[in-house]
Amino acid sequence: MQQQQMTWVLVCDASRARLFQAAPRGDELVLLDELAHPESRAHARDLMADAQGRKPVGPVPARAGHGQNGAYGRPGAEPDTDPKEVEAQKFARQLAERLERGLNDHAYDRLIVTAPPHFLGLVRASVSTQVEKHVGATFDKDLTSMDAGEIARRLGDALQTN
Repeated sequence: MQQQQMTWVLVCDASRARLFQAAPRGDELVLLDELAHPESRAHARDLMADAQGRKPVGPVPARAGHGQNGAYGRPGAEPDTDPKEVEAQKFARQLAERLERGLNDHAYDRLIVTAPPHFLGLVRASVSTQVEKHVGATFDKDLTSMDAGEIARRLGDALQTN
């Protein structure tokens, strides 16, 4: 007799995630974990500002004749990466670590991931090769606002291939 495959379903976006386990019949999802990353919802200006609302400052090199040795001032260039993107990448890595722990604990055999297209790419880029081997399906859709029953209906056949 063949043992039933355990399937996990990760439903996420850049600021929140829910991890489900599919019931053996594949028509129901049981919530295992909820993760939140409120920094991803923050405004970029808030991520870059200090408590007084100022951008971070750093040492300004001394200029000839101005005697500003070690003085502090505003940086002259924008950061290379959007702060919201940095936060999304951090959350994707956090989710990847959770999936890795689950795999190491033999908690699932198959993984289904659903997320908006850009964030799905970040998650896929963050998971290990071992986790990637267990990904049975991905969906580039944001289902985070739906309840477990609606998510199960939307995933339909992908859950049935348990």
